[in-house]
Amino acid sequence: MKKKDIFYYTKRKIIAISVSIVFVCLLIFAVITQILYQSKVFNDIDKQLIRQEHIILTMPPVVFNGNMPRFADELFFRNPMPIVQEFIVVVYGEETVQFISPNPYFNGENFPYILNASEGEIQKIRYKDHDFRGIRFKLNGYDIEIFKNVDSELQSINQLRNSITIGLISLIVIAVLLSAILASRILKPVRENYDKQVFFVQDASHEMRTPLAVIKGKLEILANSWDVNIDSNFEHISKIMSEVVGLEKLNNNLLLLTKENIDLNISVTKVSLSTFIEGIGDFYCDLAELQNKEFQVIKPEEEIILQWDYDKVKQIMVILLENAFKYTRDDGKIFVSFKDEGKYIRIIVKDNGIGIKEEEQERIFDRFFRSSDVRAKNISGSGIGLSLLKSISKSLKITVKFTSKYGEGTEFKLLVPKVMK
Repeated sequence: MKKKDIFYYTKRKIIAISVSIVFVCLLIFAVITQILYQSKVFNDIDKQLIRQEHIILTMPPVVFNGNMPRFADELFFRNPMPIVQEFIVVVYGEETVQFISPNPYFNGENFPYILNASEGEIQKIRYKDHDFRGIRFKLNGYDIEIFKNVDSELQSINQLRNSITIGLISLIVIAVLLSAILASRILKPVRENYDKQVFFVQDASHEMRTPLAVIKGKLEILANSWDVNIDSNFEHISKIMSEVVGLEKLNNNLLLLTKENIDLNISVTKVSLSTFIEGIGDFYCDLAELQNKEFQVIKPEEEIILQWDYDKVKQIMVILLENAFKYTRDDGKIFVSFKDEGKYIRIIVKDNGIGIKEEEQERIFDRFFRSSDVRAKNISGSGIGLSLLKSISKSLKITVKFTSKYGEGTEFKLLVPKVMK
């Protein structure tokens, strides 16, 4: 499967899983919200119906003068009836309707009837496209039904349901977009590491291919001239040994780099900055003289005592100085300065060598990376030095920055803490 396919399908899976989780959570929230709202609305209505029933059952009688309907006298009908305006009361006597409170929904000729309901049980009724909730009870031989229209409540529930649906769809769309952004950010370092791994394998293969090819070629020559004495083949044997040493050094650097990535422990000791500079400067001054190059070191005049991991800081300086000498032409200049900046020592290593192309600068810390120009000029090296430098700097909390201009040189700036922890 191609690399882009791996990341494409992985991104789709991340989005699908994220959106599914969000959808399930939102759906559960929406269902619970609607159930709670609907339950609250209807519970309030049911309580009002039961309260109205209680009022009718417990109201005191009123004495009337004159002729009153029989059902009214037996029911101790009141004047006025204690009925809340939003409720509808229907009184049945002798299987006929004796009374209906004024309402806009029905009259004595057409009205709903609560069937098969236990006394005091709340019922749902639908009558002529209208919805009601009602209760039925007995008083003095009469059946009394109390209704309340719930059209507006159902409408509010439907509006809530529609709002939740629209909100759910909107949130799902937002979740898809955010998941896509999140997936891209999650996969970005993975993609970068994947690319680095690919480059690592390619570069390592390239670094090993050349010495292996040389060794193979020289061994074939030796195999075809087995009857010739060793002195005659000394040049071939010497070349094989040189390439083997190179491979051994490459292997040691890889092992060192692996240990540096795993072991982040540092060994801090008191170090005199002037002593540290002299220990490095003396060797490279002699090397500069041998290679006919100018080497200049600038250091603070005052004595500065540091708490450094001497070996690791020295290793960083050796990597930078070896690169500076390696990539600087004859009669070139290498400049090193140490400056006290409060809690830090600023170290600058600068050369006027071949420089680094702009498009290759972002890869100089990758393992085994070497620029095309370096390979073309057959300059020795493994491409591990700067990668090791980056790893050590990270463990020592050293800030590393560089600038380079192709054909003019490179400058590295290190900000090293005076006290390492």
